[in-house]
Amino acid sequence: MYKFTNVRPPLNLPKGETPSLGRVRGGVSIRQLVNSSIYILLLLSITFSIPICAQEPFTPERSVSTQIAIGHLNQLDTYLSNEKYYGTEWRFVSEVVRDSPKHPLTYTLTHEGTFANTHNRADNANELSGHYDFAYSLMRKWTAIRAGMFANADIGFCYNTRTSANNPAQGYASLNIGPQVMAHCDFRLFNLPLRLTYQARIPLIGIMFSPNYGQSYYEIFNEGNHDHNIVLTSLATFQLRHQLSLDIPVAEHTSMRIGYLGDIRQATPNNLKQHQWYNAVIIGVTIKK
Repeated sequence: MYKFTNVRPPLNLPKGETPSLGRVRGGVSIRQLVNSSIYILLLLSITFSIPICAQEPFTPERSVSTQIAIGHLNQLDTYLSNEKYYGTEWRFVSEVVRDSPKHPLTYTLTHEGTFANTHNRADNANELSGHYDFAYSLMRKWTAIRAGMFANADIGFCYNTRTSANNPAQGYASLNIGPQVMAHCDFRLFNLPLRLTYQARIPLIGIMFSPNYGQSYYEIFNEGNHDHNIVLTSLATFQLRHQLSLDIPVAEHTSMRIGYLGDIRQATPNNLKQHQWYNAVIIGVTIKK
């Protein structure tokens, strides 16, 4: 039998006071969580439903982009280690864009899967991590510029090979909404039609799962001791995903895509610190249907 202990000591409490799973340490109450969920649902309804109802049905043109990204990852999770870890992340990105010249709305669906292998400064420990992210956006067009809102869901994990306590791994789950923009520029080079596209999204508000400081997963899932494990996130902790790409036609409805992808994810839930800073080169294929 394994003896389960907390990875980290509990927070300093006033003299004579004992730790309590009911103590608020950076989390949110059930009432705050319910109210925030209602606000998120209302915002999603306003953002995605009203523009659709206001327009006539249409048959959109669809483009499907399949991309591979390889780049450098800087990550930190103080639940596992106070050390930053550096290494390579591989990312698969599938993006579907539904658009029409005669319609003012653009829809996008994005699937992302990642896997990373990173190491600490001493190169005597590694972290293996992975994520799956799904995002849906609805944007209004103004010539070559599109702007609107997105919603995304993300799940993932991180495993530290050096941590010998009962919590060598961390799980991630989050929901976010926020603004998204996309702009493109069509031009010719050596009589070859090219398209340069920039897109960015910034999570505005959301919720995420996180163990509390000093709390083990055994307490959460085996003993049922939940301690503010659903945390609100906001623009106060800046996050950004952006991409600059160039589409080069290679056939009538097919283009090769090359470019840059940057992804900044960070949070400070329950007196813990987390970040994943990613910069990568992308290459892929775009097919218009």
